[in-house]
Amino acid sequence: MIALRTLVWFAIAAVAMLGAVWLAEQPGTVTAEFQGWRLDTSVGVLAIAVIVLMLLGVGGWLIYRWIVGTPGNLLEGWFDSKRRRGYRELTRGLAAVAAGDAVEAQKHARKAERLLAEPSLTLLLSAQAAQLAGDRVAANRAFTAMLDDQQMAFLGLRGLIAQALQDGDQAKALAFAKRAFELRPQTPWIVHSLFDMQAQLGEWKAAQDTLDSGVRRKVVTSEKGRALKALLEVERSRAAERDGDKSAALTLARNAFGLAPERIAVTERLAELQLKAGDSRRAVKTIERGWSQAPHPDLAAVYFKASGESDPLKRVAVARRLAAQKPDDVESHIVLAQAALEAGLWGEARRHLENAGGAHPSVRVCRLMAEVEERSHGEQAKVHEWLARATTAPADRTWRCSACSAPHATWHSVCESCGAFGTLHWREPGSFGHVLPPETRAELEFAGGTTK
Repeated sequence: MIALRTLVWFAIAAVAMLGAVWLAEQPGTVTAEFQGWRLDTSVGVLAIAVIVLMLLGVGGWLIYRWIVGTPGNLLEGWFDSKRRRGYRELTRGLAAVAAGDAVEAQKHARKAERLLAEPSLTLLLSAQAAQLAGDRVAANRAFTAMLDDQQMAFLGLRGLIAQALQDGDQAKALAFAKRAFELRPQTPWIVHSLFDMQAQLGEWKAAQDTLDSGVRRKVVTSEKGRALKALLEVERSRAAERDGDKSAALTLARNAFGLAPERIAVTERLAELQLKAGDSRRAVKTIERGWSQAPHPDLAAVYFKASGESDPLKRVAVARRLAAQKPDDVESHIVLAQAALEAGLWGEARRHLENAGGAHPSVRVCRLMAEVEERSHGEQAKVHEWLARATTAPADRTWRCSACSAPHATWHSVCESCGAFGTLHWREPGSFGHVLPPETRAELEFAGGTTK
């Protein structure tokens, strides 16, 4: 490359020399007159003079450009340097937030704000640094300022929602969630949050609209949407009954059962309303269908009530019809054992409890076995043995939230611990595995998750 450039310059110099020699050898003169002045010269000299004047003109123009442009170039270079330093402080601040260093994060946030005239970049860092330092006022101010930037408004609303929830102001959090939903209705986190807030406040119709929107946009799976809609119908049925509209309450309960008969609360709700309406036969059919998918002690209680049998021996036959819907389930063996126990059929009660408990009987099975031994006038040593085993036996199934794993004595549509809707399931402890961080587990539970 260097050799080629050298050859090019050599060729240009040679052409210039040849041109100069040719001009010098050409005869002829040039005469110019201007206001009494007369100039006589040769063609070669005139040509050289013109070339020199052109070179002087180009040189003068370059010097002028340099003089005029130098301040601007210097200023531009200074601004570039300032921007680079600002981005460096921004990066260091974000790293400090990730490391949990509140003091360092705030220091870099202040420097980034001074160096960068781009609030959309620095406000988020300032808000996060303030949150890390526990300065809720500064964090709230930064999140509010983010609302003025179209690109940052959603993140600002997300921060304000979290702030409002921490303050226990559900109304304000719901207002912010609605604004965020309008901006990004396809974002799983905001769809879930808005849905749960509406459910917590009993806004069942609004929650239904949010759920439908999530299903349409495939933020919520159709299977999960079906189960959640059924539970919303259960709550709407209860509201209708409180308002005195028994017909609407029963219709909503039927709709819920048609959507998700595998949900225990749905089955129990419809059967209870059918019993109140005097239709015990339909209540029995409802419980049998629900038991075939998800047995539960509460369903057994409603079933016995619907059967109308009070004789202990006849109730054993009733229990057998119910257990036949799912004969191998633990709850089926337990309901048969309890019926046999009440009828004084000690051998049958033991057999079903042994089937229910297996090698590691639960607390409930151990206590029932102790009761069988005591009521059958067996050895007191066996009674004490079973009661002792109950103290170390595996825990029984209970209502447990699949989002936060909190146990509940009875079913609620909204978890009393984390506020998630439709996450209580009849499960053994530990059946949900590792508990995820609140935000992540909530999104996963809403988008997919189990439906029983």
